Amino acid sequence: MEPDAQYPLSPEWRGFFSRAQGRGVLPYRLPLLFGLVYYLLGLVSLSCSHEPGGFSAIWVPTGMAFFLVLFGGYRWIVTPLIGMTLLGIHQQLPWFAIAGATSGATLEALLPVVLLRALGFNPELKQIRDVMLFITFGVVLGPVLAATLGTQGLNYAAVSVQTSLVDIWLLWWLGNSLGCLVIGGLLLVLATQKDHAATSGCRLFLLSLLGGVALTSMLSVMQMSAGEPTLLLFALVPLIVFAATYCGRQGAALLAFGATVASMLTRWYVPPDLYASHMVGLFSLDVALIWVASFTGLVVASAYSEHGACARYERLAQHDGLTNLLNRVTFMQRLSRALESARREGRFQVHALMFIDLDDFKQVNDRFGHPVGDQVLQRVSRILVSQVRGRDTVARLGGDEFVILLENCSAGTARDMAERIAAAIRGLVLHTEKGRCQVTASIGVAPVGAGTDSVDQALAEVDRAHYRAKGAGKNRVHDVIRDLSPDKG
Repeated sequence: MEPDAQYPLSPEWRGFFSRAQGRGVLPYRLPLLFGLVYYLLGLVSLSCSHEPGGFSAIWVPTGMAFFLVLFGGYRWIVTPLIGMTLLGIHQQLPWFAIAGATSGATLEALLPVVLLRALGFNPELKQIRDVMLFITFGVVLGPVLAATLGTQGLNYAAVSVQTSLVDIWLLWWLGNSLGCLVIGGLLLVLATQKDHAATSGCRLFLLSLLGGVALTSMLSVMQMSAGEPTLLLFALVPLIVFAATYCGRQGAALLAFGATVASMLTRWYVPPDLYASHMVGLFSLDVALIWVASFTGLVVASAYSEHGACARYERLAQHDGLTNLLNRVTFMQRLSRALESARREGRFQVHALMFIDLDDFKQVNDRFGHPVGDQVLQRVSRILVSQVRGRDTVARLGGDEFVILLENCSAGTARDMAERIAAAIRGLVLHTEKGRCQVTASIGVAPVGAGTDSVDQALAEVDRAHYRAKGAGKNRVHDVIRDLSPDKG
């Protein structure tokens, strides 16, 4: 099964991979053509650094190969195979060294994808779990395979290098790891981004941060080119974290990409002889700090995404989906707390409870249709919210039944509020294709005080009050407080 059917993709990328899996010659040529792209990106990576032996501190093709195999399927494994073979021939390496580098590049793209598929990886990177899976297998394990097989190939081929194989392994791993983290991470974000729109404020914020990141990266490399250590690159971490906080994973990935490009471009101006003495030490510091900043940005972005998702789920669990009012469960919890406070007060009436039921609402649905009925419920919900105080609780119990908890409310205030709500609902008119839709409501008002034993008793009492309103002719208010204690205010 091809993975683009498993993973969420933007329409553009889904169309690309669909064409790559179709019939004809094109689906078989595309992986070969991208093998040439891998080769060209490898040349760009090599040209942007002067490390001895033809090694690059930032290996760009790694992220592209990982991305293509993950979304395009295993046929795309020929892309790193062809690309690395051409690069080995271009560098005039012995065949043992070419075989080691090629097998490493192939396994680097293949094995992480196999493991990530088996573990249910989601490439949207919206959860910390998925970010850690991407880092563990794509960014760490894959480059370990590439660096190990590549250095072993150099060792077997007895290639003369100016530094130890351990230093070469470390540089190989770090360059490939950063390439997968930055390039692969950016491609994952862009390919799974459903909403391409961004506010002008967010774009301006990202552009300013991108300029700061690029300047910081270039100044740090220039300072290191003078043989001096620098602390400037530590500023990348807060800059990318700011982007992740306010612009999400897109902001973190774009700023990491900007820092990487700026570092690569600035390396053109570093004297080649400085690499001989600072190959893994000084000139790997900027790569390591970009790695740390990119990783931190993705983790922060995913943490904020998870927090937002939890907040949305919590809101959905507490609110009615149609009217956006509190649902029955949440209302019962608030009513229970109100009962406890009423018992502490010890008075007959501390709070008030109001039950609103729309009269003959079934006829509205039957005559005008359920969409109009839904509009009526939404309009009534807005009326209820507009007529109560900020501390009051409005909820939808279900169907056309609503309830309001009026905390610390006198009997007179509760009656006046119920009359205003009844008048506002009476004035609600919807003009539809089938005619004029108007509704009324029967409202019951009951006390909540020291004599209220339970939540069920409070709801039963206010429910009886609303039935008395209906029995008296509907479109009116029945106040139990006035019946039971007419002198209480």
